[in-house]
Formats: sequence, structure tokens, C-alpha cells
Amino acid sequence: MSLSVFAALIVFALSAIAQSPTPTPEDRFTVKGSAEIGARWVEVNGSENKYRSDLNYKRGFRVFDSGVTIEDTSESGSKVFDSLMFTGSGWGADPNGYFRANMERDGYYRFDANIRRAVYFNNLNTHAVGNDRRNLHNADRRRNFGDFDLTLLPQNPNIRFRVGYSFNFADGTGSTSTRISRGDVFPAFQDVDYRADDFRVGADGKVLGFNFSGTYGYRSFRDRTRFFVNNDPGDVTSNTIRIDSMERTYPIDGDTNFGVFSVQRTFAKVFDVTAKVSYAAVATDFTFDEVLNYRNSTNVAVVDTYNAFGDSKRLQTRADLGVTWRIAEKFRLSNTFNYDGFNINGGNVFQLISVPGTTTHQVNYTVTRYRRYTNLLEGDYQVNNRVGFNVGWRYTHREVALGIATVNFGTPIPTLDPEDAENSTHTFIAGTKLKPTSNWTIFADVEAGKADNVFTRLANYEFANFRVRSRAHFDKFAVNLSFITKDNDNPGQSISAPTTLFVTNVRSRIFSSSVDWNPINEVSVSGGYDYHWLTSEVSVLIPLGGPATAGLSQFFVRDNYFFVDVHARPHKRITFFGSYRWNKDRGHDDLALPPLTSPIIIGSYPIDFKMPEFKATIRVNRYIDWNIGYQYYDYKENPPQTTIYGLASQNYSAHMPYTSVRIYLGRTAGDR
Repeated sequence: MSLSVFAALIVFALSAIAQSPTPTPEDRFTVKGSAEIGARWVEVNGSENKYRSDLNYKRGFRVFDSGVTIEDTSESGSKVFDSLMFTGSGWGADPNGYFRANMERDGYYRFDANIRRAVYFNNLNTHAVGNDRRNLHNADRRRNFGDFDLTLLPQNPNIRFRVGYSFNFADGTGSTSTRISRGDVFPAFQDVDYRADDFRVGADGKVLGFNFSGTYGYRSFRDRTRFFVNNDPGDVTSNTIRIDSMERTYPIDGDTNFGVFSVQRTFAKVFDVTAKVSYAAVATDFTFDEVLNYRNSTNVAVVDTYNAFGDSKRLQTRADLGVTWRIAEKFRLSNTFNYDGFNINGGNVFQLISVPGTTTHQVNYTVTRYRRYTNLLEGDYQVNNRVGFNVGWRYTHREVALGIATVNFGTPIPTLDPEDAENSTHTFIAGTKLKPTSNWTIFADVEAGKADNVFTRLANYEFANFRVRSRAHFDKFAVNLSFITKDNDNPGQSISAPTTLFVTNVRSRIFSSSVDWNPINEVSVSGGYDYHWLTSEVSVLIPLGGPATAGLSQFFVRDNYFFVDVHARPHKRITFFGSYRWNKDRGHDDLALPPLTSPIIIGSYPIDFKMPEFKATIRVNRYIDWNIGYQYYDYKENPPQTTIYGLASQNYSAHMPYTSVRIYLGRTAGDR
């Protein structure tokens, strides 16, 4: 029995329990909650792949938001639980679903289970498209994952024990790309098979005024994904290069031992200390086997056999120490120090047998040493109940060492000469909270300086971020406004001769607004408008039929989003809900696209996406509601990608009428 059907049956069975709105004193169990079960009908016109990549809702049975709580009100010392709760939604025809269960007995235990499912589909003709207009990267996968946690003595302030288990399974199909020679690309299909299991134990408690928490865990994972190609001419069909067959397996097995320990204490209600240390040791073993049958550029049949095996280890330690000192009633000083360090070492033995051709034997080995120190000093001052502000400074220092060695069999072993790099950054932080009136609050903060770049040979990011938010409410209105600006520059210089400067500039502006209006108890209206403006410029090298030419890649976002929701209850037995959402990105607007031979690349994704919805709820009786609704999705690429690149249209429209019945348990008319 599938997990989705099992979850649906649990909710449905609970909803069938004899209903007792007001239990008598001799009743032992009190049941409350509701279960909503229904069906959806779907009709898609246009691109089915784009619709599934965006939404992936299917027709058929589904479980809507449902939940049931059972309470044992008896005084019996032998009862199993005080409360038991089930909740679930999305099982059936939805791409995502969850099922949760919580059971506890006061003073003894608490058990939590959370099971989720996600169906991921992606097949776009605007992503990784070859010359033959095929999408080389797509996915149709299912992922089931969940957590089970048991806490013993949950209300005990001195000691509590925890034990848990998590799982993560993924399977399905997809494709990626592989190459034989420069300029010719082939789609490699995938059979995905991934599994991971986590086990953990821990304890929380209090000793000598210190609150402590410790957890030890073990994780095992394996990947058995298979790649294959059958009789494919490749991206370039004008040459003789083609793959007759390819079979690749890449089994990976690994395990992780990890631990987390934290301690906290507040002294005299003015000085707080929090420390946390986490450690992880990851070990991975892998094997790579591939047999490739293909024809080369001279139409000669070639068989390449690849084999590699190796392992790697990663040891990581992270430590955080935070101190907060309330120096005065209105002034607080805090300092947070963070250390993050890891060592990675690994290697493999590689062999390539090419017939006709040569045989290659190599040993490869790499080591990485990383240390990063961060310190944040911040002060908060509350002038009065209307004005407060904070000022801070963050310092980051990084040390990295990289070592790479490749040894061909029969040659002297080279000396491993690591490459060292150090880097430091400084950042200024400030913020304020203003309350001009009792019903109006303004928040503002700024962060500017340099950020550490994860790539050792590139310069630091120079950034400046600013954000302001406003919340106001008066009479029957509530108004929210916010504005965010982000400027990010990454200057750099090539290491090849002659050296050239390159640039990465990103400018982002985001404006958000919303208004809530509740004129009467039977009517509520919410609406809002968001605007996202982004321009990025990146120096790139473009192969234009010869040596790579220095060029510029520009990307534009001019995204407008509008929404309005209306709830109305014209009659005590009838409730209406209406919604309209409109997402329109103008992209590069009227900026003319350069020819394909130009060293300038302009990118954007102009779309027009409308999403209206209507729903009516009819109260049949005190225990049953009948819902009927309709959703419509209208997606258009404007201008269509067919006009720009000659690709197949991805426009679509989708009609989704649905109906459901919600059954209430243990409720009186007043509870509704």
C-alpha cells in the first residue's frame, strides 16, 4: 500500500469515528478536528512539460488540510497517552504532501513523526538546450523523507533524553550531458537511486545553573544512480562523431559520525553566555566504471573503458561563542565569535584503456585545509519606547591551503606543494527601530563592507545592503511597506597573460506592499504589489569560431507581482473566497538583442502569469461543509522564446475545478 493511500485512510478512518459534540463526564476520549477529502480535475492546453515543471498538479483524489486530535481525559495511571494528533495534506494528486503524528503522555514521553513526499519534474526547452533543440538536463523524480523523534521525560527541567531516526529516499529518471570531443555534446539518461539514513541520540538538562544539550548521530548514505546513452548522433550532426552505446555506474558509499554540544547560562540576569561545538567526520568510498563505444572524427570505431576507485575523508569542527552583557537598562553589548575549520583529503587510482589507442594509469591525490574566523561585535541602545538603534562590526579572516598531485605510472612521484592563501574582510552593520506613533513602527538596517569569496583566486565581494520596513494599523486597515537595495561588486583580474580586468556587478531593488481591510466581520480584503528590479553584468569569454573573445553577459529582471484576496460571508451557511494573482516580468524591455556573433550576451525571462481562483463553501449541517472551487493558470512567455531562439513554445493554460467535503468532529455550532 502506498504511503499516500495509507495517510488518506488514517484521516478518513478517524473522521468516521462516532461524533460526540459535547462528551459526557463518563466519556474517556474527546475527539476534535476535521478531515477534508475531495478530487481535482485538470485540463492543460499548451506545453505540458512547462506546466509540470511549474505546478505538476494532477487530476484525481486528494487529501486537503486535515487534522484530528484525540485526548484521553481519564485519570487512569495506565493510559497510553494524554493526547494524540494526526495532520496531513496534499496526498494523492498533489506534487507535495505531508503526514504528521504527535503523541504524548505528560511527564513520560513525547513522540513526533513527520513524513513528507515531493515529486520533482523539470523539462524546459530554455535550459541546457543543444543545437538539435533537445533539453539535455531534465528530471522526473520522487523523494520520500521523514523524521521520527522520541523524547523521554519531556517536562523534566533537569534531564531529558532524545532518540531519533530520519530517512531520505530518491528514485526516478532524468538526463544530464556528456562529451566526447570539444563541441559535441550527448544526452546521458539517468536512473536515480539514492538512500540515506540518520540515527541520533541526545540529552538536555540543567547542572549547576547551566543549561546543556548534547547529540550524537550517525548517517549512512549510498548512491547507485546509473547513466547510459544508446545510439545518439550528438549535438552536432554534421560530423561522424556519435555514441553507439555508453554505460556508466558510479556507486558511492559513505558514512558520517557527528556530534553537537551546547551550553548556556545567564548570570544575575545581566550577563549571558552561550557556547556551541559541532563536529563531523565524513568518509566516502567510490568506484567509477564506464564503457563507451563511439565513432571519432575520422569515423573510426573506438572503445574506451574507464575504471577508477578511491576514497575521501572530511573532518570538520565548528565552534560558536556568544556573550551578551546588559551594561545598563537601555544599553546592551554582545559579541559572537565563530570558528569553522575542515580538512579534506582524498585520492583515486584511474585507468583508461582505449582501443585502438593507448592505456593511461594515474594516481590522483588532493588535500584541502580551511580555517575561517569570524567575530561580530554589536551594541544596542534603547533611547526610549519609541527610538532604538544598534551598531556593529564584523571581522572575518580565512586561511586556505590546497594541494593537488597527479602521478602517471612509471614516472617519479612529484612533491606535493600546497598553495596557501589568506584573506580578511571588514563589515559595518547598523539598524534602528522607530515608533512615531503608537500604531506605526519603522525598521531600518544597513550592512556594508566586504564579504569573503569562496573561490581563493578571486577578490572579495564589495557589497552594500539597505532595508527599511514600515508597519501601520489604524481603524480597520493594516498597511505594510518595505524596500530593499543590494549592490554587489566582485572586481578581479585574470592570471593569464596579458592580464585583463574583469567585473561582476549586481544591482537589486525590491519594493513590497500589502494592505488588509476588515470593514465588517463578514468581509475581509487583502491586496498587495511587489516589484523586483535586478541588473547584473559579468565579464565572460565567448568562443566566436576561434580564440575566446572577451565579452559581457547582462541579465535583467523587471518583475511585477500583484495580488488580491477577498473573503465574504453573505449568509451564515455560505462563504466565498476569491483570489487573483498576476506576475509579469518585462525582462530586458525594449533593449534590442545583439546578434549571435556579438561579444555581448543579453539574458532575461519575460513572462506573463495570471492565476485567478474562486471557492464557495456551503455549510450542509453542523458536521459537514461542501466546497467547490475553480483555479485557472495562464502562462505566457512574452515575447515567446520561439521568436528569439526558434524554440518550441512553452505557453500553457490550465483549468482546475475541484470539489471536496470537510467533516468536523466533536464540535458544537459555536465552535464553527
